[in-house]
Amino acid sequence: MCGGLLAGTVGAVRRLENLITRARGIDPRVVDAVVAVALVAGVVASAAAGTHHGPLTVLAAAASCATVAWRRRAPAAMTAVAVVSIAVAGISSHGAHSRIEPIAAVLDYYMLGRLSTQRRRPEVDAMLLVAAVAVLVIVPVSPGVVQVATTWTGFVGGPFAVGRAVGSRVALTRELRANAQRLEREQQERARHAAAEERNRIARELHDVVAHSVSVMVIQTQAARRVAADDRPAARDALNSVQRCGRDALMEMRRMIGVLRHGDEELAGATAPALSQLGALVARARAAGLPVELRIDGEARDLSPGLDLVAFRVIQEALTNTIKHAGPARALVSVTFTAGALELEISDTGRGPVLADGDPDAKGQGLVGMRERLVLYGGELDTGRARGGGFKVRARVPLPETVPS
Repeated sequence: MCGGLLAGTVGAVRRLENLITRARGIDPRVVDAVVAVALVAGVVASAAAGTHHGPLTVLAAAASCATVAWRRRAPAAMTAVAVVSIAVAGISSHGAHSRIEPIAAVLDYYMLGRLSTQRRRPEVDAMLLVAAVAVLVIVPVSPGVVQVATTWTGFVGGPFAVGRAVGSRVALTRELRANAQRLEREQQERARHAAAEERNRIARELHDVVAHSVSVMVIQTQAARRVAADDRPAARDALNSVQRCGRDALMEMRRMIGVLRHGDEELAGATAPALSQLGALVARARAAGLPVELRIDGEARDLSPGLDLVAFRVIQEALTNTIKHAGPARALVSVTFTAGALELEISDTGRGPVLADGDPDAKGQGLVGMRERLVLYGGELDTGRARGGGFKVRARVPLPETVPS
C-alpha cells in the first residue's frame, strides 16, 4: 500500500512540476497560491467523499496544504506548520491514508532546501528534518523502520536534497552572472581608458605636426614677402617650401585622424615618422633658414615603432622651438646609439625660448609632452641653457643590450 501511495504522490508532483514549468512567465508566488488553493480544494473534496474523518482532520489537512502559498516567504515556518498539521491530521484520522497532504510536504521541504543556501540556518533545517521522522513514528500509518525510512526519503529528505542542489546551482549561476557583468564593466572601463589614452596620443601628435609645420610655413612666408620685390626666384623657392611643408603636415594629420575613423589594420600601410626620416626633417629646417648639422654615431639599432616615433618627435619639437625662439642661430642634432641606450642631443647657438606670460608654447608645453613620452619608455629629458650661450635638449632612452651571436 505504501508503494502505491508513493507512486501516486510522485505522479501528482510530476504533473504539478509540468504545470509550473509551463507557467514560468508568471510570478512564482502566484503559482504557489494557485497550487495551494488546488490542494485545499482536494482536501475539501476528499472530506465530502468521506476520506477524512472529522472536522479537525479536515482543518489540519487544509492548513498543511495552505502552507504552500507562503513557502517562499517563510520556508522554515511554513514547513513547521505543515509538519504539525500533518501530524494532527494523521493522529485524528487514526492513520487514514491521504494523497494530498504529502504533496504539500514535498513542496514545502523542496523550497526549504532550495532557500537553505540563502538563509544559512542549518540548525533549523536539521530540526525540521528530524521532526518529520518523529511524525512518521507517531502517526499510526508508519509501523516499521523500513517504511518510515522509505516515506521520509520520498517525501522529506529527497525533496530537501533536490531543493538544496537546485538552490546551489541557482546561487552559482547568479554569482557567475554577477562576475560576468563585473568583468564586462571592467572591460568597458579599460576600453574607455584606452580610448582616452589614444585621444591624448593623437592630441600630442597633432601638436607636434602643427607646431613644426606652421612655424616653418610662417618663417618661409615672411622670407618670401621680404624678397618678393627684389628676388622673385628666392620668393618662389620659399613659397614652394611652404607648399611642401603644408602638404606633409596635411598628410600626417590625415593619417592620425584616420585612427579615429578606421582601425589600425587599415592604417598599417601608412608610414609613421621615424629616425630614418631625419634627413627630410633637417632639410625642412634648413629651408626655413636654420642651418642644421646632423650627426649619427654608433651602430644603428632596430627600435620599436612607438619608440622610433617618440625619438623623431623629440628632435622635431626641439628644432621647432629653435626656429621659433632662437633667432639667428645654428643647430646641431646628434643621435648616438650605445650598447644600452639611445641618446639624443639637440643644441643651438641662439638666445633660447623667452618665457613670456600668455604664450603656452613658451611655458614649455612641447617640452612637457616630450618628457611624458620618454617616461613611457623609461627615458629621461634634460633641457636648459648651454654653457657659452644657446639652448640644449638632451634625451636618453634605455635599450635592451644586444646579445652577440
